[in-house]
Amino acid sequence: MFEHTNEVLKLGTTLFEILSEALELKINYLEDMKCGEGLALLCQYYPLCPETDLTLGTSPHADSDFLTVLLNDQVTGLQVLYQNQWVDVAPVLGALVVNIGDLLQARILPAS
Repeated sequence: MFEHTNEVLKLGTTLFEILSEALELKINYLEDMKCGEGLALLCQYYPLCPETDLTLGTSPHADSDFLTVLLNDQVTGLQVLYQNQWVDVAPVLGALVVNIGDLLQARILPAS
């Protein structure tokens, strides 16, 4: 757990540097604002259920953190709110999903 936490903190620092650069700010801007302060580790496990209409997951929510890194697995369940509808995100085994979407709302425009 401690080793994992240290690696996640390193990843967070790197992501803050990349975001700072992408926003054309000084490389340490977000770190200097203390955006990297604190760490929460949440683990949720939902075994496959043959009667999915009877299962419960987390309630609809927005991530309250500045940055969320999710280790996705082969189990579906991750969703994003798009045009007022919850849309399933196809899992990619071993992929890290980085969410800054609740911080920087992106609008996807239809192709013209």
